[in-house]
Amino acid sequence: MKNRSIPYVIIFVGSLVTAFIRFFVIEGWSLWWHILFLFIQIVGFVLIWEVIKALNHFFDKRIPFSEGSRRRLIIQQVCSVVLAFPIFVLFYQVVTVTLRPSFITPQFIAIGSVLAFIVIFLMNFVLYNEYVSEQWKQSVEDKAKLQVEAAELQKEKSLMQYHHLKNQVNPHFLFNAFTSLDGLIQTNQTLASEYVRHLSKVYRYVLEHKENEVVSVATEIAFIQHYISLLNIRFAEAIHVEMRVSSQAKEKGIVMVTLQMLIDNAIKHNSVHLKTPLTIRVWDENGSLFVQNNKQLRKQIDHSTKHGLKQLTQLYSYLTDAKVVVADEEKLFAVQIPLL
Repeated sequence: MKNRSIPYVIIFVGSLVTAFIRFFVIEGWSLWWHILFLFIQIVGFVLIWEVIKALNHFFDKRIPFSEGSRRRLIIQQVCSVVLAFPIFVLFYQVVTVTLRPSFITPQFIAIGSVLAFIVIFLMNFVLYNEYVSEQWKQSVEDKAKLQVEAAELQKEKSLMQYHHLKNQVNPHFLFNAFTSLDGLIQTNQTLASEYVRHLSKVYRYVLEHKENEVVSVATEIAFIQHYISLLNIRFAEAIHVEMRVSSQAKEKGIVMVTLQMLIDNAIKHNSVHLKTPLTIRVWDENGSLFVQNNKQLRKQIDHSTKHGLKQLTQLYSYLTDAKVVVADEEKLFAVQIPLL
């Protein structure tokens, strides 16, 4: 509505300006003649604008701009001049018969005709510009819609990959778990029973929360304690996991099995020996959770695509504006996870 009123505002303001100029240029006219001339001028231009709008609507159905904007603009301009001609003739007759101004000469009529043609062209161009603006706006909206759809598809893909990764809970870990369990059954059945209990807690956690992307930090820590117990049974003093998480941080959210993935990633890439124990520290600071381990890289490790950390990073990017930060230094490897 605001854009539609602009032509009428232009007509009114333009007519006022020309009336102001006439008031000082034309001598012998009373104030009432100037007001009458102003009224006739405004009515005349509004009529022409309405004619051009109706003509534009007529051609939209028969010769749309999309089929040739230059051809459409020329045809519409010619038809506009033809239809506006009677209005100008009527205007001329009213002015010359009623007011009888001495300044109306053939030169004045010629200049006025050119100006009228330019005004009509500008009116048509305004409508053409409105069409171009609408096309540009539609193009921008379509592009934005496609970008949103692409982002949603990428998010769904990332979620599917994450669920696949989560539901596996690392087959490599499962293989090692059963290998360790087999050894314990033969040497220490009591410890083997404890091992099975912790292992069942790990997989029960996965089953109970398999539909959730985010759990509370407290829930994740309760789960990870069972996972750490498995590691302690398997590696004994060769691995140390230190947890220092505040009560405020435990009330926040975290992507499920984040800690398990990061701890398992540290074990996968580093050697674990009694003489050179692997130390993993977990703490919170400034709204983030940090997981850090000392680097003692294996000479030979299983093939790693780093998909787990990449998919975890992508998933966090959809859940928060804060970034997952990876710091790979000479002696330390750390991952900063934003709390949700």
